[in-house]
Order: sequence, then structure tokens, then C-alpha cells
Amino acid sequence: MKRHFFRAAVLPLLLAGLLAGCASAPQEPVLPAPTPQTVQETTAPSPSPEASPTVSPTPSPTPSPSPTPTPTASPTPTPTPKATQKPMVLTEEKKEEILQKPVKQESQKEDEIIQESRPTAPPIVDTVPTPAPTKTPSPTLKPSARPSDSPAPTKTPKPTPTPVPAYTGWKETAEGTFYLVEDKPVTGSQAIGGRRYIFDESGVLQTRTGVDVSSYQKNIDWKAVAQDGISYAFIRIGGQFYRQEGGFYKDAYFEQNYTGARAQGLDVGVYFFSQATTVEEAREEALWVIAQMQGRPTQLPIVYDLEDPASDSRFHLANLNRQEVTDLARAFCETIEANGYDAMVYTNPTWIRSKLYLDQLSDFPLWIAHYTNDPYPAEAKNWTAWQYTSSGKVKGISGNVDVNVMWQ
Repeated sequence: MKRHFFRAAVLPLLLAGLLAGCASAPQEPVLPAPTPQTVQETTAPSPSPEASPTVSPTPSPTPSPSPTPTPTASPTPTPTPKATQKPMVLTEEKKEEILQKPVKQESQKEDEIIQESRPTAPPIVDTVPTPAPTKTPSPTLKPSARPSDSPAPTKTPKPTPTPVPAYTGWKETAEGTFYLVEDKPVTGSQAIGGRRYIFDESGVLQTRTGVDVSSYQKNIDWKAVAQDGISYAFIRIGGQFYRQEGGFYKDAYFEQNYTGARAQGLDVGVYFFSQATTVEEAREEALWVIAQMQGRPTQLPIVYDLEDPASDSRFHLANLNRQEVTDLARAFCETIEANGYDAMVYTNPTWIRSKLYLDQLSDFPLWIAHYTNDPYPAEAKNWTAWQYTSSGKVKGISGNVDVNVMWQ
């Protein structure tokens, strides 16, 4: 029983000692539970696959800037011409209608006004010397023979030949016509004896000389004209009055001028003084010319001569623009050619600059009037005939006359 009591008494004591020992043992500090850090989730860029190095495109070579051209005065672009009607062909009925219409008498006063409206031509200044007239030497008197006792004279030696002076003047050869100055041919544009001539690089003459005439010159001695170096003539067939009422007239001297010039072998062309203000009127003018020609031949063209002679002329008062004036010339010329003749346009530098589009008239040869001492006319390069003076002098024609050169 004592043993059981011992066990019962001792065991609690042992247990209490153990507990006391445990309580006195140093305790490790209790650390607070770590607060979990909130990691802000960022979307980490997924490592992009290692990019292959980008190949930079080879830059295109920058073109070198073109040098800025020096601005030049370019001609005003010409508008596209309107489609023109088909040229009119003169029928027998139309011809009879034209020929039955009364033709007015030309006005001498109007003719004088037209002549006065043209610029005064300066005198032609010669560019090369003309040959001086040669003097005929006086005959040498022969000494009279008389008897003499003196011995026979010794033989006289032959005289030394006199050198021939260098030649200045015209010369005809198989190659052509030349003008020589001290045996050397001249070239280019030259004024000789008050007339114009154009020679090529070898000195061969390239032009021929002609006149244009009307009733203003009255009666002409065509034989004397032909003998004065004139090889062709443009003869006025008629025109339209420049007054507002208009109306056609026939040149009073046309018939005798045409017949006389042809009889002397001159080449002939005709011209018409126009005052048309519409395309239809220009065609009527052309048909009138064809009717008056009555089928007679010409060796040179029929010329459209449109001028502005006075501030009260019907053409001036119409106040047409450049395209409208060009259309008039084209309508006249196309109608002439549709009826079997060649056509030509007569004009001057002022009109070329402001009144006509020459590129629209390139189908027709150009006759330019320019009174100048310059070697060539201004504004037009592709001219066929050049009226270089209105003050020319020609044998067989009284007073002044228009003189021209034309390419051969």
C-alpha cells in the first residue's frame, strides 16, 4: 500500500518539476508570421525571338537636280483650231452667180489710203561695190613715115603685157550666177545696185527678183521690165472695199498686166486684197477670185492679202482675235487649193507677232513684207518670198514699185 501511495505521491511531484523546468527554460521569441508580399503582376514581355537584323533598304540614288534652264520667251501656245468645214469647190452654177453680180469700180482714193498706210521703206544701202564704168582709151596716133638717111632702126622689143585688173561684177557659169568682188564671189544676203540678192556658201545666187503691181502703177511696159532683171510678177486681181459696206472690185489693169507679163515670159501669180470678217466671207472672196480667173494658169500662187488700212476699215472695226484672223487666212487658202490653184499668205512681222498663228498656216508658203536693211526679214524663218521695199525702181514702171526676192 505504501508503494502505491509512493507512486501516487511521487508521480505528481515529478510531473510538476518537469513542468516547472520547462517553464524556466529560455523561450525563443515568437516571430510574427511573415506578411506575404503582394507582387504586382506585370506582364513581362515575353522575350521576343531574337530578331534578325533588319536589312535597311538601299536608298535609291537621289537624282541630281537638273540645272534650272534660263527662262526664255517662249511663243504663246496656240489654241487648237476649230474643225473647219470642207473647202468649197466652185460649181458652174456658183460661178455664174458670181459673174452676174455687179462689180464695183475700184476707188482710187481707197487705193491711195491703202498705199499711205504702209510703212515708208528706207533706201537700200549696197553692201558690196558695183563695178565702175570702164573708160574707152583714146586711139594712139601713128607717126607719119618719112624718108631718112639714117640706118634701119633696131628691132623694138615686145611690150610687157599689162596685167588684167581683178574683176568686179556679175558672172554666169555652168554652176550658176555669181557676183564677184575682185575675182572673189560674195556669199549670204547682199544689196547690189539697190536690190537684194541671196547667195549660198559657194557664192551661187539662190533667189530671183520680182515685182507686185496693181492699178496704182497704171500702164506698164512689160518688155522693159523683163529686160531689167525681173523674172516674175504678182498682179492684183481685185479686192474688197475696206469701208463698212464692203463689196468686191476688180483691178482695172489686171487683164492687161496678166497678158503683158505672160507675153514677156514672166511667171505670174495673183493677189486679192481681203477685208473679210468671217470665215464664210473669206471663202466667198476665194470663190470670187477663182471665178475671175476663168481657168487661166498661174505659175505662182494666188495670195491672201489681208491688211488693216485704216481705223474705220471693216476689218479694224470687227476687232477679231488672233485665232479668228488665222481662221480667215486658212479658209481662203483652203478654198483656193480645193479649186486647183496654189495658195500663199502675205503678211508682215507685226501681224506674225500679234495677228496670226503661223503654225496653223504651215501648209501654205509665206510672203513677208519687211522693209529693212537687215540681211533677212524678221520674225519668219520659213518664208518663200520677201517684199523688201515699196520704193523700188524698175525700168518700164513709172514711180515706185514693190520689189521682192523669192527662192529659186
